[in-house]
Amino acid sequence: MANENSIPEPERVSPTDDTVPNIPVPPWPPAQPQFQRRETAPLGMLIFCGVLALILVASGLGFIVYATTTQYQKNEYTQATVAAQATLHAQSTIQAYGQATAQAFGTANAHIYASATATNGVSVTQTTVANNVGATATAYTNTFTQDTSGNATLTDPLTDNSNNNNWDTSNGATASGCAFNSGTYHAIERQRGSFQPCLATATNFSDFLYEVQMTVDTGTQGGIVFRANGSQNSFYLFRIGIDGSYFLDVYKNATTSATLITGYSAAITPGLAQQNTVAVIAVQHTLDLYVNQQYVSSVTDSSLSAGEIGVAAYDTSVPTEIEFSNAQVWDLTSSTTPTPTPTPTPVG
Repeated sequence: MANENSIPEPERVSPTDDTVPNIPVPPWPPAQPQFQRRETAPLGMLIFCGVLALILVASGLGFIVYATTTQYQKNEYTQATVAAQATLHAQSTIQAYGQATAQAFGTANAHIYASATATNGVSVTQTTVANNVGATATAYTNTFTQDTSGNATLTDPLTDNSNNNNWDTSNGATASGCAFNSGTYHAIERQRGSFQPCLATATNFSDFLYEVQMTVDTGTQGGIVFRANGSQNSFYLFRIGIDGSYFLDVYKNATTSATLITGYSAAITPGLAQQNTVAVIAVQHTLDLYVNQQYVSSVTDSSLSAGEIGVAAYDTSVPTEIEFSNAQVWDLTSSTTPTPTPTPTPVG
């Protein structure tokens, strides 16, 4: 029987049981960290790479400068070429325009001074005709100067209707008709292919020199009316165009009309807004035409012998407005001034 008061024996532990943590003991001395050494290029290689980099940078800048310079020079050359071509084109255009203008005047002069056939059927050369026309023109110019040397029978500045010549007037200056406007007398025609005569109904002349200053504001043609009978719609119309052309028409009793002569004259100042002095010397059946005191042509016609003076706007294709000023008439009824014998003048 066991002794109840005995001390218990200590618990026996197997030496192989894991009853105590197995803490590893670090080695001593501790291991030193291993560092990897950076490999560096040799100094000579670094210098070579730096020089090469500088060369590449310099080459790049050189190429940029070269390319920019080349492009600039190319642009300058292109601009210079374009400018030169434009200049040549402008010079060619001006030259062509001058040649066309010269040709037009040459054609006009050839039309005026073309060879004519004398009344006896003998052909004369163009040179002879030109010489005759030149001499005749001088004689006519002298006649004009002599006929205008005295006092005019009628002097009307055409600023208004206060000179008792009773010029036709209509309401306003915008529709077709006749009106004083801004100190000048206006003949206006808005209908294509028509003309507007404006008469001084208180006048009546038989043999006379009649002139007036005219300016084409719009349109192409205007002129003077003379030996007119307004009630019978009969008159002569001497008209000029902004292209240097001239026409002499006769209208009889509103039933018959004809162009007696037409042509071109260097005496006419062409263009819009250009002032021309248009005149006629009418003595018996001879009608001498003048522009700017220079002889243009002559016609012999016995259709009308006396009547009123006037002006006109002639609308060929566009609305036309002509302004007139400084109308003058010299009465030649009792004049003994000889009229030069007209040379044959081709019609058309």
